[in-house]
Amino acid sequence: MSNRTVDVVVIGGGPAGTACAGRLGRAGLTVVLVERELVGGESAYWGGMPSKALLRPSEAIAEALRVPGAREIVRGELDSDAALRRRDTVIDSLDDNSWMAWLAERSVELVRGTASLAGHRRVRVGAETLAAHRAVVVATGTAPALPPVPGLADVDPWTNREATTATTVPGSLIVIGGGAVGVELAQAWTSLGAHVTLRVLAKFLAELLHGELARRAIIALGRLVDRFV
Repeated sequence: MSNRTVDVVVIGGGPAGTACAGRLGRAGLTVVLVERELVGGESAYWGGMPSKALLRPSEAIAEALRVPGAREIVRGELDSDAALRRRDTVIDSLDDNSWMAWLAERSVELVRGTASLAGHRRVRVGAETLAAHRAVVVATGTAPALPPVPGLADVDPWTNREATTATTVPGSLIVIGGGAVGVELAQAWTSLGAHVTLRVLAKFLAELLHGELARRAIIALGRLVDRFV
C-alpha cells in the first residue's frame, strides 16, 4: 500500500467538487480529485443537461409554430433518432475526457476510484492512502431512491440515469415525481412519441403542473394523482 501527502483531497467530481478543486489548484495548492464515475457529475450526464437536450427539439418546433413566417416551413414529424443522437453529443456519449485538459490547466490530479476516510485528513483509494496536509473536502452527490410502491422494485424500473440515456423511445412510460428532472423527462419522452403518465404526490403540485403543461400544449398527460395507489 502506497502513501503520499498533498495539500487537499477533494472527494467527488461533480460541479461542487470540480469547482473547488480547480480554484484550489489555481491558487497553487497540490490537489487530488477523487471520482469513481464521470467528472462533471450527475447533472452533466444523467440529469438536467440530457433532459433539456431531449426537450429542445419539441421546444424549437413549438416556438417556430408560434411565429408567423416561420411556422410555414415546419413540416413532418419530429425525428426521435436524431434527437437521441444530439443528446449523446451533449453528454459526450458518457465520456469525460473533455474534463482532463480543464483539470490539467489547474494542476489538479484525478484519481479514479471509491474513496473512504481512513483517519484524520487521510483518504484511502484502492491500495493508496492520501494524506491531506490542509483539508479533505467531501463533495459527494446523491443516488436515486425508489419510492415504497408495492411491486415497483420487481419490474426493473428506470431511474433518472436510464431515463436520460435510453437509446430507443419506449411505447409507454410512467414518471413518478413532479420535480425538475421528472417533469422534463415526462415532457421529453412524450414529444419523442412515448405515451407518458406523470404521477405527482402533492395535489396542489399536480393541479399546478396540469394547468401549466396543458397551457404549453407540450405534453398529453395521463393521470395526476394526489397519492400513490
